[in-house]
Amino acid sequence: MAVNLEQYKQQAFKLKFKDVIKKKLILSKFLFLIGFIGAFATPQVSSKLIYKGDTISVYLNSLPKEFYKKDIKFFESVLAVNVFGDKEVCWTTACGDGYLTVWEITENQLYLTGIYSCCYYEDSIKADLTLLFKEKVVNGKVKADWVTQKNVRGGKGFILWNNDMQVFKQEFEFEFLDGKLLEIKTFDNSKSRKSTYSSNEIKLVEFIYSNIEWTKLPIQKESIRVFVQFSANENGKIDEVEVVRKSDIEIFNQQAARVIKLIPDWDVTYLYGQLYRQLFTMPIIFSEENREKYGK
Repeated sequence: MAVNLEQYKQQAFKLKFKDVIKKKLILSKFLFLIGFIGAFATPQVSSKLIYKGDTISVYLNSLPKEFYKKDIKFFESVLAVNVFGDKEVCWTTACGDGYLTVWEITENQLYLTGIYSCCYYEDSIKADLTLLFKEKVVNGKVKADWVTQKNVRGGKGFILWNNDMQVFKQEFEFEFLDGKLLEIKTFDNSKSRKSTYSSNEIKLVEFIYSNIEWTKLPIQKESIRVFVQFSANENGKIDEVEVVRKSDIEIFNQQAARVIKLIPDWDVTYLYGQLYRQLFTMPIIFSEENREKYGK
């Protein structure tokens, strides 16, 4: 059963993954240059949650509301407190908040135990919780009573990246009210896997252009680009193909759709325990250079 797209969009928005799900959800995994595959988004690193002895990757970086201010320019709240004092720390696109957090749940209460630099393993910089929270710090941790949030996503057993989201073998969804754990849901994504074709651009390009029936195609002075959108089922079989940017010469469209369907195996992604059919768009470039290189 496929994930309902609208429900997933809403859930992703609540999880602050607005950049993950685009309005039309056309996740183009390929750039125009032959032999180069690139994703749109930057994979986002996650924070950590200790729960019942397990370390869980979790997307939760919420700090008390007084730590933020309204940014008129961007119409959103931004961090107004330099949590690291006067220390210079690095910032990367994979760490959008500028810091990472560590949490623990003890007797169903959420605690903040650390705020770390995005590059902590390189610069060893972490925040002084006592300076930030003063007497609220007890035994090195702070009761996170400011956290009221549903759909806090977490997981363990990393399998693969899906755009900028990590796919975990075991996925969790937490719900907190004033820092109290109200509910935890667990999902099995263990059927997710990465195809050798999507992860090896050389192998993919060679397969596609070697399987084009070049002898059936008319010779063209100019290169022709045909864009094909596709997705795979739970077995990794590409079974949905659509030519979204066509050539005026129909045989090129037919060859492009045909060769995409021939790819033996593709990514299988499960999110929240359900098959998530991600759409990919790939350009097939019919050029005399490719004909000469790959034609049989």
